[in-house]
Amino acid sequence: MRNVWIASLGAAFLLAVNSVSAFAETGNGFLKADFKKEIATPKLEKLLGVSGTLLLVSKQEGALEAVGDDGKVTLTYPAKAGEETLLKQPEAIAIEGDTLYVVDSGSQQVVMYSFSTAKYLGKFGAKNGGLFGGDDNMLKSPQGVAVSEGVVYVADTDNARIQLFGVNGVFMHTFEVSSPKAAAESKEIPYLLKEPTSIALDGVGRVYVLDAGDSQVKVYDPSGRYLKSLPSVGKPIALSVAEDGIYVADEVSQVISKFDFEGKLAYIFGSKGEARAQFKKLAGLAVEKGQQVYVGDAGKAWVNQFLTVAGNKPEPLAKVPGRASVKWMGNFAIEAQVLASDAKGAVLAISKDGKSLLKLLEGKVIAEIKPEDMELVAVTVDKTGAIWVLDEKKKRCVQLDEAGKVLSSFGSVGSGAGQFGNPVALAVNSAGLIFVADSSNHNVQMFRGDGVYLNNLGGTNSAISNPAALAFDPLGDLFVLDASRRSVLVYSATGDFIQELGKQKEVSLFNKPLGLVVTADEMLVLDGSQVKAFTHKGELLRVFGTSATGVGDIPDPVGMITAGGSSLWVSDRKSKSIRQFAVLYKPEKVKTLTAHNKVHAIELHWAKPAVAYVKEFRIYRSKTEQGGYVQLATTAANTYVDAGLDADARYYYRVAAVSDFAYEGAISDGATAVADKFIPKSLAEIKTETTPWQIKLSWEAADPQYLAGYRIYQKEGETFVKLGEVMQTEYSRDGLLPETKHNYFVSVLSTDGTESEKRMVEATTLVFNRPPLEIEVLKLNNIFSNSYKLYEKSGLGSIKITNNTEKPMEKIRVSFVLKNFMDFATENKIAKLLPGQSEELLLKAVFNNSILTVTEDSAVQAEIEASYFEAGNRVAYNRIATVNVYDKHRLTWDERERFATFVTPKDPPVINLVRAVVGEYKETKDEARLAAALFDALGVYGVTYIQDPSNPYQVSSEKTNTVDYIQFPRETLERKSGDCDDLVAFYSAGLESMGINTRVLEVPGHMLMMFSTGIAAEADGYNMNNLYVIYEDMLWIPVETTLIGNSFINAWEKGSATYYKFKDKGLTILDVHAGWEKYKPASLPDSEWKPSGLSRAAIDKKFPGDNMSVLKISSQARTRRYLEALKQSPSDVNANLQLGIIMAKLGDHNEAMKYFDKVISLDSKHAGAMNNRGNLFMIDDKYVEAQKAYLAASQVSPKDAQIWVNLARAYTRTGDTKKAKAAFVKAQTLDPKVKEQYRALGLELLNAM
Repeated sequence: MRNVWIASLGAAFLLAVNSVSAFAETGNGFLKADFKKEIATPKLEKLLGVSGTLLLVSKQEGALEAVGDDGKVTLTYPAKAGEETLLKQPEAIAIEGDTLYVVDSGSQQVVMYSFSTAKYLGKFGAKNGGLFGGDDNMLKSPQGVAVSEGVVYVADTDNARIQLFGVNGVFMHTFEVSSPKAAAESKEIPYLLKEPTSIALDGVGRVYVLDAGDSQVKVYDPSGRYLKSLPSVGKPIALSVAEDGIYVADEVSQVISKFDFEGKLAYIFGSKGEARAQFKKLAGLAVEKGQQVYVGDAGKAWVNQFLTVAGNKPEPLAKVPGRASVKWMGNFAIEAQVLASDAKGAVLAISKDGKSLLKLLEGKVIAEIKPEDMELVAVTVDKTGAIWVLDEKKKRCVQLDEAGKVLSSFGSVGSGAGQFGNPVALAVNSAGLIFVADSSNHNVQMFRGDGVYLNNLGGTNSAISNPAALAFDPLGDLFVLDASRRSVLVYSATGDFIQELGKQKEVSLFNKPLGLVVTADEMLVLDGSQVKAFTHKGELLRVFGTSATGVGDIPDPVGMITAGGSSLWVSDRKSKSIRQFAVLYKPEKVKTLTAHNKVHAIELHWAKPAVAYVKEFRIYRSKTEQGGYVQLATTAANTYVDAGLDADARYYYRVAAVSDFAYEGAISDGATAVADKFIPKSLAEIKTETTPWQIKLSWEAADPQYLAGYRIYQKEGETFVKLGEVMQTEYSRDGLLPETKHNYFVSVLSTDGTESEKRMVEATTLVFNRPPLEIEVLKLNNIFSNSYKLYEKSGLGSIKITNNTEKPMEKIRVSFVLKNFMDFATENKIAKLLPGQSEELLLKAVFNNSILTVTEDSAVQAEIEASYFEAGNRVAYNRIATVNVYDKHRLTWDERERFATFVTPKDPPVINLVRAVVGEYKETKDEARLAAALFDALGVYGVTYIQDPSNPYQVSSEKTNTVDYIQFPRETLERKSGDCDDLVAFYSAGLESMGINTRVLEVPGHMLMMFSTGIAAEADGYNMNNLYVIYEDMLWIPVETTLIGNSFINAWEKGSATYYKFKDKGLTILDVHAGWEKYKPASLPDSEWKPSGLSRAAIDKKFPGDNMSVLKISSQARTRRYLEALKQSPSDVNANLQLGIIMAKLGDHNEAMKYFDKVISLDSKHAGAMNNRGNLFMIDDKYVEAQKAYLAASQVSPKDAQIWVNLARAYTRTGDTKKAKAAFVKAQTLDPKVKEQYRALGLELLNAM
């Protein structure tokens, strides 16, 4: 229920909030209520309730408003719905969930709203209106309302009674008040109601009624039994029940009295008057959480707020479960007679004409079964899902399939065994036996599933007169509704009569019984326009329904069925509909709760209820038996494990069942148990490691839960002596003597202080035959002399140093030296090494250049020494190991990056060769032309490809552990030959020396290379028909270096073909730049070698046209983008300019000049084109023409400092120093940075003056 506390003359579920401001004429309540503030409420008629900070008030003209504690109206609830009047004189409110119930004495009804939105939801209680209407049960001037667990209590003031309704207005019955016998026989009958004006319930279900007829507040238990009346307060006008007591307002004295739940006066506060905290005309009383009490004063149009002293609260578990309620779920416009459930949520209904079966799901007809030539009067579904019907026309029982086809039948007209006169009902039990009720033969016959007659309940001497309905309970007992006897006859599963239900002292509880439903714990009888619920023993539980024609009533019912759980369906002839209700059950008390101790846990078990409407259980726990229970958890199962408890602590539990509508039933009896301590298991195995002075124990980790550690013992006689306690899974015992046997015991300790059994292990220390400081070589790699710098950081192996003594060693020095190849030993230091402790060290080596002089692979001794000081004396231990040193040409292909060592772009012979070639082609900056010039120059020099006879690349590269031989580029120059990897290393080194980026290409059994042209790849992937390779967004040229001596174009074409052949078939790319990060290029001795005879004329003679072919191809690749632009727009100035620049860089000055002239023709003031013309003239040594071009550019762009610098250079070349200096000064004026950028030119001009 929502935490909303209702006030006034009919408050429901008010949480008491103790307000403070009292005087105490009684002497027991002085200063118990503290006045907080006044809230202005114009036109206040009555304070009806409070929810949080919202006050619900009625005002003059019947308005109902929600007002904040600042007095501002936040919501107004409509007094009309269209032309229909809803509110005239609101008297009281109650709230459950978001439903606000307003009882109105003027319209004599209860109106429902959404509390949060003020939306009108419906009404009930008035004649011929709402969900309930009827002359006998209509409300007359109702003034009080309360709601508890789905039941709405209405103080029907002028009828002197309390009426009970379901949550949305289904009429249930009148609250039947009673009294102990003595009081009932007395002249005055105080338990009877005269003029009930307000009603409220406390937390344990007791009902409080303010009876204005005798000025008393009367208290009843949940069943209606009178308990007592509160002490008189004069003329009570308002009532509010809080969680810690009852507040009553007196109209005469204008005083508020608070009572405890024993009925004793706790204190009073308030008084009559005009001052603050005094009342002029009390009009409503409401309480909210935190002892906040609100008192309405219609005379002053204020609501007064008080803070009161808290009282004692009743134990929550003392609460008695409320009554089962009923909720109308909806009407479905389907005319039907008898109903049946298929146990899967669907309902079968016989149509009005009896010709067909309707299958309903969620209120809709999903199928219609039309058996041929039948008049259906009854239907049921057995546990297998088979459909059985009674056919009145042919007096038989029939089994149908889903299509209406007859599967089997039995019976005929007559009065004999197996015959029927007027079959009206049938049922099938769990064993498959079929029972048929026959009203004209006054019997119930039993048949096997195949139609064989078995027995007859009835006949001449039978109690059965007019059987109208049949049903089974879960035990198999048969319930027979007899319409003539107006009772229910119960028979055992064997056919023996058990009892008759529905009669008390020969007076029937039924008027017009029509239908019967039996559930796991109830018997429901459709009696006229009411549904009456009984226990299986015939005790009346509840009644609901009336004969009125509201949407929640059943004026002319003809059939009833439960569809499982809380759902109930009733077919009604008058309204031509099927009405669905939900019974809001309050589950029975959970039975046989037991508690069982577990490790740090308690396991609970209880009996699972047979009823289908129980969906879960709430578990409550306390540390005391008397009270203090708090909800711990919910579960759908009938068992629960409360884990993580304190060991040796006792806990108390109770359990309550919860219905499918979330209503909690009666709390169970208590159960208690003590959580066990955890007792660890003993260790399965203990392993030992020994040295001459130490024994180390180790074991598998125990379960970490509740683990506190491990204890280690030794036994001295019969006594265990604890050696230590650890958390880790090992323990070492040091300082022992060699060759000594020891026994140890290890146990597991828990956080509960418990200990496992001790596990024994035996170990003997070793004989002392090892050096005190031991050096163990773990790994010592062979040395490649060409990568000798690598070992300075990465090392060439590792060793392990172990202290084999019983004492710690400190400041240990470890040195490593390779004689003849290291000038000094490398050293490592170990600060401290405990007994038995080891430490691994990396062996680093700093080699001298003599290692590069190794001409043959050699085995060399390495010396490792470890030393420390003991008692002031140096103690040293040595270890000699052998390692192979390979000559500088060796490598293995396990790490392909080693190849980078042989690419030596800074080697003097390589640099000298490159300079000689570039000097012959100084006019070009094109990477492809320079690469072609170098390749062709090598051919002129006489370098050729010769396969390695001992380890050809195609063999050695596939064997990663084979030591291969590779030449350095200078050696390839000297020998003028090499295999594929030698030539790749040589050519790559030459290009890298020029600043051209290269990559090594490996394909199966072969190596080649490629270099970057510096040309950006086009977005369309253009690669000149696979002549270029697109890599890293640039165009690259693959080169087959084994074709050295042939033209560059041939090597290019072959390289491209090889690349694309193996592109997706094993081709890999090696970046020598990345390789150099680990394997630096070898540092070789100085060389004075310089090439001779490599003139451009000699190159062009041997390879005529080769360089020009490369120029054309490169030109096409570089200019493609701009040529395409000129096709689209021949007047594109930028395209022409860029083409001129490209051609100039390629060395084609004539073609470049054409493009620059074209730019000037398109734009006569294009300074860039004029400046570039001057640059071309300077390159061609035409200095006068250059001066003219620069002068023209300076006139167009006089503020461009670079043009003036270029002009100064041109004047310098013709010896015109004066003009040169003037131009340079002009450049400096425009840009002061020129002086620093062109310092040499400035000094030349200064000296010339």
